[in-house]
Amino acid sequence: MIEIKNIKKTYETPSGKVEALKETSLNINKGDIYGIIGYSGAGKSTLIRCINLLEIPDGGEVIIKDVKLTSLREKELRKSREKIGMIFQHFNLMKSRTVAENIAYPLKGKGLNKKDIDTRVEELLSLVDLKDKKNSYPSQLSGGQKQRVAIARALANNPEVLLCDEATSALDPKTTKSILGLLKKINKMLNLTIVLITHEMQVIKEICNRVAVMDNGYVVEKGEITNIFSNPKENITKDFIATVLNEEKEAEIAREEDFENVYKLSYVGGKTREAIISKVSRDFQVDISILYGNIEKIQDTILGNLLVKVEGESSNTLKALEFIRKEGIKVEVIKDDRYSKLYSA
Repeated sequence: MIEIKNIKKTYETPSGKVEALKETSLNINKGDIYGIIGYSGAGKSTLIRCINLLEIPDGGEVIIKDVKLTSLREKELRKSREKIGMIFQHFNLMKSRTVAENIAYPLKGKGLNKKDIDTRVEELLSLVDLKDKKNSYPSQLSGGQKQRVAIARALANNPEVLLCDEATSALDPKTTKSILGLLKKINKMLNLTIVLITHEMQVIKEICNRVAVMDNGYVVEKGEITNIFSNPKENITKDFIATVLNEEKEAEIAREEDFENVYKLSYVGGKTREAIISKVSRDFQVDISILYGNIEKIQDTILGNLLVKVEGESSNTLKALEFIRKEGIKVEVIKDDRYSKLYSA
């Protein structure tokens, strides 16, 4: 659906050149909700604005549905942009126009009569649950309602792609959840491909099926959301995930001086329902104490983490850990010098 090939973008600033993107590549499938996460300055905003060529790349290609946008003339590009909607952190609504007029604005000059435009606006108001705000002005709306208007406006021309530039950053947690729920509904109902950027891993966890992690102008890690959460490779990815999975609490417990032989067990899906801990204790004659546990639902997949203390003879402990690992559970040594080389993070 969307191919980003070796995109580069450099800005000239008073203090010199800034390389915002350094040969960045991504493939986004039809119907994806694809998250791009990174800290400030990572290049994510530049990347999403290169997808519809609001920012013109210095090099590389942007291809949407086999059309190379980076090779189009201005008139052709404007036509292609009609199928790429975009919403922003601060809504960008026209203050002097009503909700209905804001939504109708992209339909002007499309050869539609007033009845057709009104019908389309009514459809969109219903979709975003704002029929009662039709004649209101942006100043009369809450932040969440403003973003719903912005979403409706972005959908006016029946786009195939919706770009979300930090669309929930200005919203409180409850409203953020509501807007993400709306985006998820739109994705399923319209089979709309959504690309969103954020600095919050909770947003990624809530809505995305795939994610790319950016740092210093590069995509450093990407993949299916469950794979990224269950087996992150890069330190920056681990840091983002820690904000969601409460790993600071794990670290605090692991630092307790009285605790030795501490391990972290990570498991996905059906393994969360199996009585593996009790089975291992019986079969290998070891005592396993659960120090901390956390279960998260990542999209439709359950991801579990346990911090455990294992006591028993050294040989039995090793056999028990091997059995757990062969059952498809990731074993990571937190505090046990005997096995740290066997089970490294």
